[in-house]
Order: sequence, then C-alpha cells, then structure tokens
Amino acid sequence: MAMRKLNGPQWCARFVYSAFFIASMIPGMPAAQPVTPFFSFNQSPVIQIHNLPAIGSAGILGEGRARYRLVNNLASNYTLRNTANENLLFDGETNRSTFVYARGAGKAWEWGVQIPYINHDGGSLDSFIEDWHSTFGLPKGGRNTAPRNQLNYFYQRDGVTRLSLSNAASGIGDVRLTAGWQWPDAGEDTRLAMRSSLSLPTGDSDQLRGSGAMEAALWAIADRTHQWFDYSGSIFGGGGLLLMGKGDVLAEQQRRVAAFASVGAGAQVLPWMTLKLQADVNSPFYNDSGLRQINSTAVQLLMGGDLQLAKNIKLDVMVGEDLVVHTSPDVVFHLALTVE
Repeated sequence: MAMRKLNGPQWCARFVYSAFFIASMIPGMPAAQPVTPFFSFNQSPVIQIHNLPAIGSAGILGEGRARYRLVNNLASNYTLRNTANENLLFDGETNRSTFVYARGAGKAWEWGVQIPYINHDGGSLDSFIEDWHSTFGLPKGGRNTAPRNQLNYFYQRDGVTRLSLSNAASGIGDVRLTAGWQWPDAGEDTRLAMRSSLSLPTGDSDQLRGSGAMEAALWAIADRTHQWFDYSGSIFGGGGLLLMGKGDVLAEQQRRVAAFASVGAGAQVLPWMTLKLQADVNSPFYNDSGLRQINSTAVQLLMGGDLQLAKNIKLDVMVGEDLVVHTSPDVVFHLALTVE
C-alpha cells in the first residue's frame, strides 16, 4: 500500500498527537517538575547571532547534579519593507539546534555550556505558514505573493548593502559559557536565581552564525508556586541586560547594550502534562534606522507545554508568534528534550 505524503499542518498534528499518546501510555507517570520557562529567545536573523539568553530556571542544580538538554528552534521569517533610504527583505528559515549542559558546583552555584548548530536555508514551511495565517485570520504580510522556499536575508541603507545572505549556510554558532547562583531566603514558595552567560565568537558572522564579538549577559529569574483553580502550577519572570562587543554585522548601527525580559505562567493539568504561556521582550539591538525590523522593541508570545516522559525526562513543545509584527519571526516551532 502506498504511503500518503503529509503536508505541513498534518505533519505537526501527527507529531503532537503521537507525543501526547506515547506519554499517556507510560505507566506510573510521576508528577511533573516545577514549571520552567521555554528555552527560547528572539530568532530574528540579526538578533539570534547575539548572546540574548533564554532566561532559564529559577532553580539551581544541587552539587554533582547534571542537566542535559537538546533544543531545536525552527523559525520561519518573511518581512519586507522599502523606504526612501532603506530596503529590507528577510525571507527564509533558520533552524537552531543547541546542546545544553549544566552541572551543580555546590554552595548554590551552577555552571554550563551551550553549543549551537545553525542552519539558514529556504526551508519548506511557506505554504504551511500561509495556511496557518489563513486559519487564524492572521495577516500574511505579503508572504503569499513572494516566491516560496527561498533564502534572502538582505538589508540596504543609503544605497549600500549592509547585509546579504542568499546561499544556504550551516555550522557552529557562538558557544556560550553560563553560570548561575541561587539567592538564599527568597521567601516561602519562591525561588530566585542570578544567571549569566558569556558568548565566544566561534560562529561565522558572514553566514549569520555569530556576532563576531564576545558578549556578556546578566539577569535575574524568579518563580512562585500558584494554584490555578484545581491545578497546581507557578508563575515566573525575569530580566536583565546584554552587553555587546563591537560585532561584524551592521557594525555601524549596532547598539552596545540591550535589555530583555520574560514573564509567564504554567499549570499542571495532568500528572504528565503542564501547559505554559510566556511572553518575551527585548529592546532594539540596532539604531539609525526607521525600520521596525532593525530598530524596534520586540514582543513574542510563546504557547505550549511540557510532557513528563519519565521521572527525569521532559519534552517541551511550543509555538511562538510575533506580537509586535516584523520584530521577530512570523512563527517559531520549538522542541526541547531535557534529562536531569
């Protein structure tokens, strides 16, 4: 019997259904772990090259404990804008796969490393995104009139091409070193941690796999348990600052400091499933532009949850949308498998 080829919406529906079905069949499923933020951040082609962090958990690993995580963020970009002195087209898909390792060092400290692998290409999601926007009544922004599945990250200012990537590119991105410290006595049912990251210029900035400079970020993250009717859960939030060295991408327009924050909540609706809602915000990374894609605050809405596959294994599933249009990708599909 010939196998029927699935289109984009059918493939996603089949995947999510299968993940939930497998989880529901596991006997003796333990209670879910405390609600934690999605491990995601703005995947715009000109922002994901910088050391913008996912805010992470408010809990620090105990001494000798380790966390292994495989994260995949698939972002579909399409945004076009032309003015008297600026021309911009971001059309393509960016797939960022990251191996994340963290280990408790004792005395409330934690250290870790993040190694990303980044791929830019034309992708295959354009028809799916058009269907998605039509189904939910979202604006297509001209995507339906553009050639499908092409890669063209292009920006021109005052007649000078400042950015151009039209050939598929892939490789290691900027490696990040991380550290965290648990704040003592945060209060009953409350956790507070300070976290930091340092990125190394290991990615090729010409291929938009890195910024070309060392960058450091420092932020705080807190959470507090909360009861949502009959469901236990928590609320979380955090934010901080990113200090950027002078990079290679839009160097004359790059800012040296950016602010970021995340806030969200989650509820354990089944012993093996938690639903989560999160909003991410970041200030502009560039100036001297009248385009929202370059010089505007970004706000994203992240919707999904996590499945407790086993006592120490969790799978996060998320879809992200740009609340402030053109400041982040049209849509981001996120999967994260965590073993702790």
